[in-house]
Amino acid sequence: MENISIISLGSGSDGNAYFAESPAGALLVDQGFSRRELLRRMECAGCDPSRLCGALLTHEHGDHSAGARVFCDSLDLPLYATPETALRLKKTNKLPRKVRVFEPGAKFELAGFEVTSFALSHDVDTVGFRLKSCGVDIGIATDLGCVSESVKRNLRNCRALILESNYDHEMLMNSQRTLELKRRISGFRGHLGNRDTAELLGELLDDSVELLLLAHVSRECNDYDKLAGLCAARLKELNKEHCRFTVLQQDTPSEKFVLCGR
Repeated sequence: MENISIISLGSGSDGNAYFAESPAGALLVDQGFSRRELLRRMECAGCDPSRLCGALLTHEHGDHSAGARVFCDSLDLPLYATPETALRLKKTNKLPRKVRVFEPGAKFELAGFEVTSFALSHDVDTVGFRLKSCGVDIGIATDLGCVSESVKRNLRNCRALILESNYDHEMLMNSQRTLELKRRISGFRGHLGNRDTAELLGELLDDSVELLLLAHVSRECNDYDKLAGLCAARLKELNKEHCRFTVLQQDTPSEKFVLCGR
């Protein structure tokens, strides 16, 4: 029986990257750290960069794309990005030499995964991904202000979910951020808060979900322990306590999560 695995190299407002591996190879979703930092974190997490076949980019914001050009060029990897994201990176001289452009909604093969992209509601041309290999599906959706039926459809029946839970509403409102920024973060093209994510779990968590990874957690406007407590209570309320969950950290890689193929 063949397995796939997923590791968060770091998740939050200061950088995001996820290393997914199948028997055929590996890919890196987002490159929000410098090349040096990505490689350091990969070494700490036991990820082999020689297994990488390419990189996926959700959008052009620096906490997702900071290391894209240098990292991909140094390893001679193609970067998969939407046309708008590629154009924005090109204008700022951050586009790698090898680029594979796809439209939101496109499907393609990479590193033994069937990759399905889907549009997310955020500041720019942002996408999420569904990765499938060995009968295992991983849904990834961060940086979205609202959840469309299309997003729900692409996240249902996954064995693992990487899902945004960016802010606690009271902490955001009581923060020193400007009113305009608070409205943007909590708005249609901003981020999902803890309440939004808790509500969404009621629609997504069926018996197929084994692993829930809460991602892109704000250190200023959220609290890791509080979020973990909220998630545990929500899973109990939904009678889904069989589902393992982890709140992903900004500064340290996660453990290696292995999902057995079917």
